[in-house]
Amino acid sequence: MLYLGTSGWPSEGDWAGLSPRQRRRRYFERFNSIELTQTYRRVPDWDVVGRWRAYAPRGFVYSWVAPRYLTYRPGGAERRGLRRFLRRHKRLGRARGGVRFAVPTGTDPAAFGEWLALLAELELPGDYAFEVEEKLGELLEPYGWTAVNRPGAWQYTLDRPPLPNLPGYAYFSSLAAALRHQREVTAERG
Repeated sequence: MLYLGTSGWPSEGDWAGLSPRQRRRRYFERFNSIELTQTYRRVPDWDVVGRWRAYAPRGFVYSWVAPRYLTYRPGGAERRGLRRFLRRHKRLGRARGGVRFAVPTGTDPAAFGEWLALLAELELPGDYAFEVEEKLGELLEPYGWTAVNRPGAWQYTLDRPPLPNLPGYAYFSSLAAALRHQREVTAERG
């Protein structure tokens, strides 16, 4: 199954004047997923995660962006921060989508390899995808994780149509692009 939506809650066009509740209701009618970008700035409180879970209609999932404080180097503080973030994500239950890790350019391959081992040791399974430089991509393979927007099932944050018949997650940066894609798919299925 392809989970399709936008990266962040849309507030453009005729959606701009809607209340958050109206915007959410309209969004749930049109899409089966969203990438919550606010998780990059702050790990949400338990009660916020609980509300998101309660709001989600059947079959809807929330994907998250990993927090900016991650260093992608192993260590005690990194382990605690990563565990805290992923446990909150796990609380979404049936509404849990993927997690996109935006690994900074210039990350040391050896440290990143050790960090991936730390992530695996946490035993908090999930759909994980990584925005990484090409040289780091091969380090993901032993864990079954993949780099985004490369051949495979992860098509994160894009403004072009996702590949047909490929499962995973596709998020558009604009509402207009996501709606245009939906119209095209509907017309093709006609």
